[in-house]
Amino acid sequence: MNSIPRKIDQQSLKEDGLIDCDVHPFMSDFNELVPYLDEGVQRYMNIGRFSKGSMEKQNGGSFSFPSSPYGNPLAVPMRADAFPPNGDLPGTDPEFLAKDLFDRFNTTYGILNVGHGTMAAYHNVEIAARYTSAVNDWLYDKWIKSDRRYKMTMEITPLDPEQSVKEIERIGKRPEIVGINMHCVNIPLGKKHYWPIYEIAQEYGLPIVLHPDAEGNGEYAPPLGVGPASTYMEWHTSLGLVGQRNTISLVCEGVFEKFEKLKVIFIEYGVSWIGPLMWRLDKNWKSLRHEVPWVKKLPSEYIRNSIRLGTQPIEEPFRPKDLVELIQMCRAEEMLLFCSDYPHWDGDDPTRVFTHFPKELRHKVLIENARSAYRL
Repeated sequence: MNSIPRKIDQQSLKEDGLIDCDVHPFMSDFNELVPYLDEGVQRYMNIGRFSKGSMEKQNGGSFSFPSSPYGNPLAVPMRADAFPPNGDLPGTDPEFLAKDLFDRFNTTYGILNVGHGTMAAYHNVEIAARYTSAVNDWLYDKWIKSDRRYKMTMEITPLDPEQSVKEIERIGKRPEIVGINMHCVNIPLGKKHYWPIYEIAQEYGLPIVLHPDAEGNGEYAPPLGVGPASTYMEWHTSLGLVGQRNTISLVCEGVFEKFEKLKVIFIEYGVSWIGPLMWRLDKNWKSLRHEVPWVKKLPSEYIRNSIRLGTQPIEEPFRPKDLVELIQMCRAEEMLLFCSDYPHWDGDDPTRVFTHFPKELRHKVLIENARSAYRL
């Protein structure tokens, strides 16, 4: 069994601070979006005065928000200590979250990635786009305005690049918006479908952020390797396959040659797969690069320069220091960004999770890499 790690000196966190790249705000109720949606969308979504009540349980009788078929088997899939004093769901109270998380760990910035779900893979793209705009405005008004330490990634609609570009033009230059949360659908990330989004992202200096939500959730959900999972555990463990497939696509389709300054950040897709993937890509490129003449450098060079990985949920090998060795072996020290995943069940405590990391590497992961990736 792994030994119980010692805690990192709390004083060192107070002196240096940290940047948390994955904090989840939630809605108490979809009716919080009513002020941001016109009546046509409210009627479609059955919210506000258009709620259908008992019809919600009838097949075809009411709109159903796209939700994952892989239900978390834990009775409470949130941290038990994250419930705010008013008894609402964790992640619904901006003031309490700032005190409970930011004050505890001297967080310099916490980057908000919407936690209540998206419509990225939903079949009605127009409704999805209008819902997405409403979510962005709700997040900005309720959360960003409440504490200067809050930053946010803005949601877009990946199935509709034109709508996405318009949404980025609408709010993407606000200084509190530090990334574009695109989500993965069943179009690999390297395809030219996305290039208009990448072009404006690079122009605005905003990284593309990918966070699990659409996997298994909507008609345009990305496949998990060879097909659907049977259980939450199987689904959760398979997410790294989505990150790997999309990294291969980004490199082999020439995205990072075309958009040299673009950063792509995978959050909650794991970390340890990046080394073997780089080695395999490099080996194949040496023999097959005539097939992809636009890939002018070793794939690993593009990956180290342009891909970033959120640490949570970080892998836990039998010998914890083996993870450090793997990071050093593939020279990924600048690629890792600290994520707490607050208030989820498998969140990471920064005083415990990096106890086996050398101090210099720990500092990069907790603050320096995020400053660079999000241009803070």
